[in-house]
Amino acid sequence: MNTAKGTRLVSDFVRTLNEQTGVTVNRTAISRNIFEFNGKKNCLLYVKGRAEKPYRWGITANVIDRLQSQQKKWHVVFLFESSEQGYLLSSKDTEYYIQDVWPLGADGDYKPATGTYLSRNTAITSIKDFKNIIENV
Repeated sequence: MNTAKGTRLVSDFVRTLNEQTGVTVNRTAISRNIFEFNGKKNCLLYVKGRAEKPYRWGITANVIDRLQSQQKKWHVVFLFESSEQGYLLSSKDTEYYIQDVWPLGADGDYKPATGTYLSRNTAITSIKDFKNIIENV
C-alpha cells in the first residue's frame, strides 16, 4: 500500500483550503491527521487520503475517542483520486458508521470504504463545495 500518495492528497487539500478567502487550516496536537478549520465556522477535521483503488481508509479508534472528548464540532474527511474529491462526514454520521457499519480491525482501526460503507454521504467534488458545506452545517 502506497501511503505517500494519500498523504500528498491531504497536504494538497489543506494547502488549497488555506488559499480560500477567510479560511485557515492548521494541524493540531491531537493527531497528525487532525486539523483545525477556522472560517465562518470553526471545527476539527480528521482528514485521510487514499489515492489508489481500492478506496479504503483506516480510522483510528483512539483518535475518534479524542475527537469525541473535544468541545469543538468535528468532521471526518475521506479524500480519494484528488485533493478536491472526497466525502465529508459529520460526527453523527461517523458515530453511526462506527456503531453499525464499519468493521473494527485487529489493529484498532475502523475500515471504511466506498459504497455501502458510506451510503449516507455523497462525494464532494471541489474545495468550494467542501467550504460551503462545512460553513453551513
